[in-house]
Formats: sequence, C-alpha cells, structure tokens
Amino acid sequence: MDYFGSANSNAIEDSSLSHRILKIRISDLVPHEGILDWHLKEITDWIAREGSQARAIAVSSLESVGPSWRGKFMIHDGHHRTGALKVLGCSFIMCSVFNFEDPSIKVFDYDTASIPISKEEVIARAVSQANITPRFDKHFIELKDGRLVPFHDNSIIEPLVNTSLSELR
Repeated sequence: MDYFGSANSNAIEDSSLSHRILKIRISDLVPHEGILDWHLKEITDWIAREGSQARAIAVSSLESVGPSWRGKFMIHDGHHRTGALKVLGCSFIMCSVFNFEDPSIKVFDYDTASIPISKEEVIARAVSQANITPRFDKHFIELKDGRLVPFHDNSIIEPLVNTSLSELR
C-alpha cells in the first residue's frame, strides 16, 4: 500500500472526492472513536493559543441510517478538535461534509494500514456508541493513480478554514 503523510496541491487535482464546508452544531456530531485525554489537552491548548479552528474536520451525514439520524453527522477525522472546541465553550465547528459511500474513501485499521475496515463497521460503531475506543481506524482518499492519502491534515478533505473561536461560540 502506497500512501504519504499529507496531501499536496497536485493531489487535489488527482482526487474525485467532492465535499462542502459547513458550520455545524457540535451537538449534531456523532463520534465513532474515543479520545485520548493527553491529546485532548494538547489540542485544546493549541487551539486556545491560536484563537481559531485551523482546519475543517471530516464528517458525513448519517441520514442513510434512518429518519432518527436526520441532521446528524458522523465524525471521521477530528474527534480531538471537536472535544477541544467543546472545552473552549464553542457550540459550532467547521466541517468538511462528504459522501462516505464514495468509492475513493478507504478505511483501514489504525495501527496496521493493510487491514481494511468495512464502512458498515464504522457506521455501526457510531450509531451504537458501543466499543468506542481511541484510534480505531484511519481514513484515506484513493487518488486516481492508486495512491492513498490520509484524511488527517490534508488539503483535499480538511482544508484550512481559520475560523475564530468567537465565530464558533
């Protein structure tokens, strides 16, 4: 499996993934992973120091699960940033909303990127809130040339938004 740490501007052109940036109420987000206390503190301190959310988090709609999930979004990448903004008194967060059914989205085990995780399992973890452990999986975008780019801190799915905390409160 070939992947690299962050997307560059050429990778954007090599991806067919579409998304839209929305300001979403934090209470409408559903995690599929837990958070690590030490990392939450680290991210909270960083966001407080910067005074803004630098990158949009990656989410997808849960409407396909059923009517009770209308208006809810599953967090794919950004659990710690979401937690940090909650700690900082924010009610909203900037999100990059994409279609999780897109075939260019691939999910693998967090520690062993050669072990695929089914999208159904990711959704089941979110809606059941069972077995919510930190760093369960890692999401990737498959580029047209077959390379995989992780979601985290990449300009394809998590573009810079630099939104002040005052706009998110």
